[in-house]
Amino acid sequence: MKKFFTLFLFSLLTIGQAWAQDDNTFQFIDKDGNVVPDGTTITRMELVDDLFGESYISTGLYIKNTSDVSANMQVAYQIETMDNGEFQICFPVNCVRKSSIGNFTTSSGSLDADAVSDLQCEWFPVAYGSCTVKLTIEVLNAFGTKTADGPTVIVFFNNADPAGIIGTHHISAAPQQYFSADGHKMNGPQKGLNIVRLTDGKIIKHLNK
Repeated sequence: MKKFFTLFLFSLLTIGQAWAQDDNTFQFIDKDGNVVPDGTTITRMELVDDLFGESYISTGLYIKNTSDVSANMQVAYQIETMDNGEFQICFPVNCVRKSSIGNFTTSSGSLDADAVSDLQCEWFPVAYGSCTVKLTIEVLNAFGTKTADGPTVIVFFNNADPAGIIGTHHISAAPQQYFSADGHKMNGPQKGLNIVRLTDGKIIKHLNK
């Protein structure tokens, strides 16, 4: 009897460990269908005006079911920093806005095999500043219970003052990444306005004449 109980307990632990493993049923992808790898940090800086007179910066992310069967999921999101405004996510259906940092989870939804859904995830700034959000896809079973974590991405939103040009003589840390004015990553500085991420984490603007 004791041996049977030990084997039963071992089985439960094994199942629990299997549930805790990462699951690649779902992937974050961009508008071109490229997979955004687990653990990626992306920067978004393009401010867009909507039909209601508000301005927002979008993650530009989608979720794809890469399996050959319909599957259930939800998105856990941690608002790590937010200087101002509100963070909104409209996934899978209802739109929810948050105005403070914290840990939150969307309602659950399902995606058919090979289907893609727009994450509809944006920051609505009301002043210059930044916002950082960590997004994790959580895989659910048919009963709505979480069984595994899918990929995680971190999104850094930056709403910077275009007039706030900082020359190279003000840079106290080494440049780490370069972005164009509309948020596209570049291999190095180019002529005109460059958005520069420094090794100390700061984001500055540099006018390269």
